[in-house]
Amino acid sequence: MKLHFQDQAFSFELLRAATYAGYQGAEIGECLAIASKIKEGDFNSWFEGWRNMAQKIESIANDCLRKNHKVSAREAFLRAHNYYRTGEFFLDGTDPRRSENFEKSVATFEQAMALMNTHFENIRIPYEGTSLKGYFYGAFDYDKNPKLHRPTLLFIGGYDSTLQELYFCGAASAVKRGYNCLIFECPGQGEALRKQNLFMRHDAEVPVGAAINYLEKRDDVDMNKIALLGMSLGGYFAPRAAAFDHRIKACIAFNVFYDTFESTVNQNPQLLQILSLPNEQKEALLAKAEEHNSNLRWMLNNGKWVFGLKHRYEVFEEMKKASLKGVAEKIECPILLTMGETDHFVSADQLNALIGAIKAPKTIRVFTKEEGAEEHCQEGNHALFHQVMFDWLDEIFDHHLD
Repeated sequence: MKLHFQDQAFSFELLRAATYAGYQGAEIGECLAIASKIKEGDFNSWFEGWRNMAQKIESIANDCLRKNHKVSAREAFLRAHNYYRTGEFFLDGTDPRRSENFEKSVATFEQAMALMNTHFENIRIPYEGTSLKGYFYGAFDYDKNPKLHRPTLLFIGGYDSTLQELYFCGAASAVKRGYNCLIFECPGQGEALRKQNLFMRHDAEVPVGAAINYLEKRDDVDMNKIALLGMSLGGYFAPRAAAFDHRIKACIAFNVFYDTFESTVNQNPQLLQILSLPNEQKEALLAKAEEHNSNLRWMLNNGKWVFGLKHRYEVFEEMKKASLKGVAEKIECPILLTMGETDHFVSADQLNALIGAIKAPKTIRVFTKEEGAEEHCQEGNHALFHQVMFDWLDEIFDHHLD
């Protein structure tokens, strides 16, 4: 679906930001007011529009907090956070405004979390001599019995994720259904990328395994009911981790990727000819191709950043590593595979290939235009995705609220 903009990347990112209204992360009127001031396809205009609104809403939040209006402050901080996050999206990773904006995005989010009336912990997960940042959310009735072993959702993002965004995409909906939820940053995401210089890796079972090790040390988690949800490129990371770590008892691919490179060139067929050329020619032609293609420009620049690369063409070599060929067959737990019927990041063959490769019990759900959920990661209708996912997970874990 197109929202305000004709540029596909701008329309989708606007829709993405507005979708978080379901958990007080946006207001549609504010989002459209921002969009009205943005020049189509202009990355700098995009940044300024969202940042300006974020600053206004943050000011409202601080004023509410000073006057002890805690609910109003919490909701305004959540919106400010999302607008800061959205604003930095198209900036180059080396742009100093990006790190400054990220700090504001995290600060406003954590100010909102400090005002929550449900259980929240800001935690660190030991990982290869350092640590990964995460947030642990207790189920809505956590404080009544903090040592009760509850089913727990482990949730990871993808190619452009921040830790804080995952609250709106799954953590908030998990808590009210009686699940604990641990969201955390993998290498190449959020603070791990920006402050620790940890670059994205294809072997997701390593950071996911570290998170499960952390959960094993808690006394409020039912280790027989650990589910792993992966969003966007996390739809590759999560099945990959489930294939190698059988402590994962259920897996959800929040939009599938079977072979990331093949999916990308299927969606962008002009790339095949370019990628057959010598490296210098590849780089020059990719730079030319991205000039009038916001999606391609963002994808290549973001890839250089998250993988720690110098050249655009190197991004595709990293993509080739992110494949479930010869891996999907090792998955043993039940898995839910989801996809939007007009997903502009994932080619249609990806779902069929994954269905054919997975031998474990699998459930398939394709979301449609008629449902308003046809976009990548069901942006525009997360309520429907959450209903489908958690109803499936409730049945897998025999988990039902009284």
